[in-house]
Amino acid sequence: MRLSMAAELAVRGILVLADSYGQGPIPLDEICERRNLPKQYLTKIFAMLARANLVDPVRGKGGGHALTRPPDEITLLEVVEAVEGPLAVNLCQHTPPKCDVLGCPVRPVWAEIQESIRGVLASKRLSDLACIAP
Repeated sequence: MRLSMAAELAVRGILVLADSYGQGPIPLDEICERRNLPKQYLTKIFAMLARANLVDPVRGKGGGHALTRPPDEITLLEVVEAVEGPLAVNLCQHTPPKCDVLGCPVRPVWAEIQESIRGVLASKRLSDLACIAP
């Protein structure tokens, strides 16, 4: 399984908001500058994060983006799935499964791997990562 560049950029960008939580909205230009991120791509990514109710776009003077909840209430899984959709390590782990082999002996292995990945991502909150982001 490989996460897309969008998921990587979403994590990098939203960590800027976590670092600055409570200080008001951060302009997208500043978010991009702090982490050397491409603005055109990040604009689309932050729109996805807003649709997932993770960031709040604030228009006008003093506008930008802010987290909708405190960093300790947002998980890495939420951020990744906001841009990737539900994580699935392979076809049989999609909901509904896109594999037609019933009783496959490998399916429990894939399920265990997926459960492990989702568990790690769900256990990490933005507040756990905000201070260590480059």
